[in-house]
Amino acid sequence: LTPKKYRWAVLLIADYGFFFMWSKFLLLYNVATTFMTYLFARKLSSMKKAPEGMDRKVFKKKKHRIFVVSVLLNLAVLVVLKYTNFIGSSVTSLWGGSFTALTIAVPIGISYYTLQCISYLSDVSNKKIEAEHNVFKLALYTSFFPTILEGPITRFNELSADLFAGYSITADNLAVGYERIIWGLFKKMVIADHLAPVVTAIFRDHSDNGGLCLIGAVFCTIQLYMDFAGTIDIAIGAGKIFGITITENFRQPFFAKNAGDFWHRWHITLGTFFRDYIFYPVSLSKPIQNLTKHLTKKGHKLLARYLGPSIALLCVWLANGFWHGPYWTYVFYGIYYFVFMIIEMFAEKPFETWCERHNLNVNGWGIRTFRFIKLFIIVIFGEMFFRASTFALGWKMFSNIFVSFNWKGCVSTLPYLGMDVWDYVTVSLAFIVVIIVSVLKEKKYPIRQKFEGMPLAARWGILYALIFS
Repeated sequence: LTPKKYRWAVLLIADYGFFFMWSKFLLLYNVATTFMTYLFARKLSSMKKAPEGMDRKVFKKKKHRIFVVSVLLNLAVLVVLKYTNFIGSSVTSLWGGSFTALTIAVPIGISYYTLQCISYLSDVSNKKIEAEHNVFKLALYTSFFPTILEGPITRFNELSADLFAGYSITADNLAVGYERIIWGLFKKMVIADHLAPVVTAIFRDHSDNGGLCLIGAVFCTIQLYMDFAGTIDIAIGAGKIFGITITENFRQPFFAKNAGDFWHRWHITLGTFFRDYIFYPVSLSKPIQNLTKHLTKKGHKLLARYLGPSIALLCVWLANGFWHGPYWTYVFYGIYYFVFMIIEMFAEKPFETWCERHNLNVNGWGIRTFRFIKLFIIVIFGEMFFRASTFALGWKMFSNIFVSFNWKGCVSTLPYLGMDVWDYVTVSLAFIVVIIVSVLKEKKYPIRQKFEGMPLAARWGILYALIFS
């Protein structure tokens, strides 16, 4: 109904309406952050070259200082709202004191739109994109309602063309969008929401039974993945309805060959953000470059080769841990994956050499199965600590898996943790469906083309089966 050139404004109104329903007047934080980002970006974009009489190095330093201030101000809002109590309690505990937690309301999506603002400022500063002249169009990008809850973390140059194009809603996009939404709801409601009460009960009341702790770790991993991936499917489907292509955030992560590959497939947009805006800048920074040169001169070639990337990787995983939330369990979660990635960095080549020496195919079924089991163990224990309310609880559950494993207690307790027999059957069948689809995707099977080529009755039968389940 709206003229094409004003359709982006309809989306902006929808964004702010959605935001207001969740966070009421905390929407003003998003508005203020957007306006601040807009002003800094316009300033950075206007600084194309040094004015006459000013040294280029001085000009570059001035521009860099403005960029740093813009990033720090964005981070300051995030830190104050989300991490004040964490910092206060951590600092006072070091001095043996007590800290009274403050009641601070946090708007939805602040972790996501803050990173998007930072990526936008960085790309403008590096002349990858031009600063947006219309503050309301920038506001559409920083508050886009499908991605505001759980991402993906989009880049301005990836999304802006579709956001501002004002595409008509076509029958094809409507169908594809709703199919993706239904698939996401199936993952989230049939699998994740069924498992949620069981996971909560195990982590709250059954940390003494090692068998239940192991089941809780497995269920927690499945629940988290299905909830997150399902929500992303819903977001991508919602965008598709409006003709807006949102970046994929998952690519069959459990088919990865190691922890590093896992994070190339899990929360892809967060990984690429940390790679582009933390890993590369730290690796290429002057202190790291000077350290590498110094170690090379001293004859420590191996250390020179790996120390710089390792420091950059540590920065990435510390940021990853803190970004997930204000808890030490999340910081441990980041360090946990950092350690495994360092181990893989040094062990991958020797392992491949060992396989060659023993005539084992690195891509063969046996090695792939070994890698899958190894990765699954790494992931479920990582998610156990991620889900635990404290590090002490996570360690207790981890230890009890090996010292107090009670299988009979598991069997007798499981039916009374929030799911009955039919719930377990439902979740199992739904999970098998998701696994089959994931295997087909990994094998590059053209699922959508085949689905669209089915007779109408078959297509609608599948969709109604997902809806009614």
